Amino acid sequence: MNLSIFYNISLWLVGLVIFIILLSALEIGFRTGLKRHDLWKDADQGGGNIVQTSLFAVLGLVLAFTYSSSVSRYDARKAAVTTEANAIGTAFLRADLLAEPGRTELKASLLEYARTRTVPRGSVQNDEDRKVAIDRTLGKLEKIWPATVKAVSNEKPGPLLTSVITSINSALDAHTIRIEAVFDRLPTVIIWMLIFIAAAALSVAGFNAGIQGRMSRFRVSIFSAVLTVLIIVILDFDRPNVGLVIVENTHIDNLIVNMEEKLDQ
Repeated sequence: MNLSIFYNISLWLVGLVIFIILLSALEIGFRTGLKRHDLWKDADQGGGNIVQTSLFAVLGLVLAFTYSSSVSRYDARKAAVTTEANAIGTAFLRADLLAEPGRTELKASLLEYARTRTVPRGSVQNDEDRKVAIDRTLGKLEKIWPATVKAVSNEKPGPLLTSVITSINSALDAHTIRIEAVFDRLPTVIIWMLIFIAAAALSVAGFNAGIQGRMSRFRVSIFSAVLTVLIIVILDFDRPNVGLVIVENTHIDNLIVNMEEKLDQ
C-alpha cells in the first residue's frame, strides 16, 4: 500500500521542488553555454538545435501519454464509485426479499458498510490515513457475509434467494474494484523520467542560449512554470481525495441517505 513520496507530501511542495529543479537545470545549462561562448559561436554547431528540438518533442510526447493515462485512471475511479453505489443499493433492496429476523440485520450491515465507503474531502492524505480508512471499511465488510448466511439460512433455495446472494457478491466484488482503482497510480519511475526529460530539455535550451550570450529569464521562467503546472495536474489526477481534481462521493452519499430512510420505515 505504500506510495511514493509524490503522493505523501503536499502537492504544492512537490510543485515547488519540480519548479526549482527545472530552473536549476536551465541556469546550469545557460552558465555552461556562456563558458563555451567563445569556442562555439553558433548554437547550431554540434547539432544543438536538433538536440533541443528532439528533446522537446520527446517531452511533449511523454506529457501527452502521461496526461491521457492519468485522465483514464481518474475516469475509472469515478466509474468505480458509481458501480459500487449501484451494487450496494441493489443488495440492500433485494434483502427485502428475505424474511425476518435476518433481513433487518443484513440491511443494517450493508448500511454500516456504505457509510465507510464515502470519504470526506482531504481526510486521506498519506499512507497512515489510507491504512485507517481501509481497516475501517474492511471491518464493516467482514460483517456482511455472516449476516447474509444468517438471513438465508431458513430460506428455501430458489431464484429469489439466488438473486439476493448474487447481489451481495456483486457488492463485495465492487469493493475490490474500487480499491484497485484508488491505488492504480502513475509509477514513480515514470514521474522521475518525466522530470528528467523536462530538465534535460531546458538545460539544452539554456546551453544554446548561453552560447548565443543572452537569455530571457522571464520567458523561460514562464515556460518552466507551465511545465510544472502540467506535471502537477498529472499528479493531481492520482490524488482522488486531496488537491483540485477530486473524485466525488455524491452517489454513495445519496445512497446512504436513501438507505437510512428505508431502514427507518
